[in-house]
Amino acid sequence: MKRLPALLTLCLCLLFAAAPALAEEAPPKVLFLTPSQPGENSFWARFTDFMRVAADDLGIELEVVYSKDRFSVVDNARRAIYRPAPPDYVVFIYQAKNSLDMLDMLDRADIKSVICNTDVIAAERNAAGSPRGRHKNWIGHLFPDDILAGRMLADRLIKRGFELGLTDNDGVLHLPGIGGSRDTTSGLHRKKGLEQAINRTPKVFLERYVWTDWTRDTARTKTLRLLDMYPDCRVFWSIHDETALGTLDAADAKGFHPRKNFLAGGVGWAEEGLDAVRDGRLEALVGGHFMDGAWSLIMIFDYHNGHDFADPLPTLHSEMRLLDQDNVDDYLPLLDRANWKRIDFGQFTKTRNPRRTRYDFNPDAVLRQLNGK
Repeated sequence: MKRLPALLTLCLCLLFAAAPALAEEAPPKVLFLTPSQPGENSFWARFTDFMRVAADDLGIELEVVYSKDRFSVVDNARRAIYRPAPPDYVVFIYQAKNSLDMLDMLDRADIKSVICNTDVIAAERNAAGSPRGRHKNWIGHLFPDDILAGRMLADRLIKRGFELGLTDNDGVLHLPGIGGSRDTTSGLHRKKGLEQAINRTPKVFLERYVWTDWTRDTARTKTLRLLDMYPDCRVFWSIHDETALGTLDAADAKGFHPRKNFLAGGVGWAEEGLDAVRDGRLEALVGGHFMDGAWSLIMIFDYHNGHDFADPLPTLHSEMRLLDQDNVDDYLPLLDRANWKRIDFGQFTKTRNPRRTRYDFNPDAVLRQLNGK
């Protein structure tokens, strides 16, 4: 009989340990509206694939709807939210006024939403407001510090450019910017970071800033023109990895040698770009924001289960990291898709990890888990 209290204590401990899982609500149905078509963009492919793995691990019913442009995103959303079985939540990227229309539509349909990966553009901030303000069903917002990303990349390229002597005869470094488009804050904020780095560094001149609509071919074409027009330009800052690869294509066509008489870098961790960092053709890539979709699902999962992520504010930020030839291999466990199913996304939630008091939305946190630290 003396063993009965001990056995009872053990059963109670097991019951309390399982309590968080037992208390979970029915799985939420989440719709993600990606602004890209399948196979069209390496960033959105990685973004969506990582999001799917997180959804599977958390038991979320995730539906991904692909779009060819920001106008079709709204059309796809309209079809989804007015069907007989609409989603519980919608995750989407902020893209100019179309996203304001989306917020209005979701309010009318009484469907909650999270905007991820991009900030609201300045001209529309008053109209959009903040989460849980003017638009009651816009419950959360998550995006990285793209200004910091643009500045980190520029600082690295400027430093290496001076070290390699890629200046004119007066010691001035001429740095062109290869931009994306004018309708997303990610591109505009990275440009601002570039400008901040240049403005605070003596003898650095922003030669030109050109727009490429985020495409590799356009980046190649415009880089070729810049090299012809401005022979002192040897250091190229790019808005993302695909455009950085486009500048490399142009450099190869002109007979330049990366990291000797030509430097380039970008934002994003596409596999081809990371290979270029590893073999020294690209100086650096800043990234990690492909995880933003998964982080958004964690926010929704906690909100759905009564653990509101808005503690105290409903706008959260993810972090990015700069990878170069020295540290790129350290991130291989995270970059290897085969390892993603080993990630316990529940540990990043407050629902399944009651000890969590703050979110840790950065690549290093996932890397530590994969490395068993």
